[in-house]
Amino acid sequence: MRSRLLAAAASFALGFAIGNYGVLMIATPDRWLWVVVAVALMLTGALGVLFADTPRRISFWAVLGGELFMVFTLVPLLWTFRVATTPAEVTPRTLWPQDVTFAAFGDAISSDVLRDAAGTSLLVAALATLIAMPLAVSAAYALVHLSAPGRRYVYGFVVAALLMPVLALAGPWADQLIGLGVYGSRLALVVPTLVITVPLAIWLCVTVFRDASWGLFDAVRADGATRGQLLRLFAVPQLGPGLVTSALVVFVVACNDFALGAGLAPDRPSLPLPATLLLAAGRVDGAGAIAAAGLLWLLLPLAVLLVLPRRINHLLGRSYR
Repeated sequence: MRSRLLAAAASFALGFAIGNYGVLMIATPDRWLWVVVAVALMLTGALGVLFADTPRRISFWAVLGGELFMVFTLVPLLWTFRVATTPAEVTPRTLWPQDVTFAAFGDAISSDVLRDAAGTSLLVAALATLIAMPLAVSAAYALVHLSAPGRRYVYGFVVAALLMPVLALAGPWADQLIGLGVYGSRLALVVPTLVITVPLAIWLCVTVFRDASWGLFDAVRADGATRGQLLRLFAVPQLGPGLVTSALVVFVVACNDFALGAGLAPDRPSLPLPATLLLAAGRVDGAGAIAAAGLLWLLLPLAVLLVLPRRINHLLGRSYR
């Protein structure tokens, strides 16, 4: 009860401060955005007081955190949309879109630089995912199903590799690619991208293999099932959906990596799209086209998230035990 009251007080005070600042310091039409956020936070605080002694399991700290997460996510997206839809001769001054035009989206789609960069990102991510998934499936099977000594330490190394900053490896990788004479080519980015895709694929596949019904696998095999029957009766229904979801998540993450692309080919035409948008000065004309390209590229992870929300939440929300 005390925790709920503290969360309610923090939410109400924060909403009150945001509302006063918006009314006194922000001009229209952005003022209404501040007021809406303030009302939502203050309403959360009022509900927190009303439900402070309820037996229901409600965390108002989590509600407050979710609301702040939405604000800090949607406001930058709204500003990006504002920049993308502002006419080229107008400098955006407000957060709320005005004089909306979608010409920048057409410029982004017709830009040869952005199209080539998007093709590089898709090609590199697809190849890195196709290489990583078979390795991850084999590793996940050994980590989960086989009683190998030290498997938890191996899994710890996988997680450590997943958390490793890949930008620290850009310099050594660049030296190797220059020595091999392939620096700046599209396919040269595939091998460095495996540093991202392989640990992530193993981490996701471990969850898939851990939650599979291995009792069914043993029963089917004990009945004398062939490899084709094992594939049809066990692998496809038990592992297939999770592995497909894992591959899509790995592909999306690889598509959105900018560190390796910016570090390995900062002055070459083979830059992937995220690195191109990061180093867009002199490559792409107009901030509107850059913002529009970023919003269009956002459609890829949004599509995967909307199609497979439960499976993605299952994969990312659980850990190896």
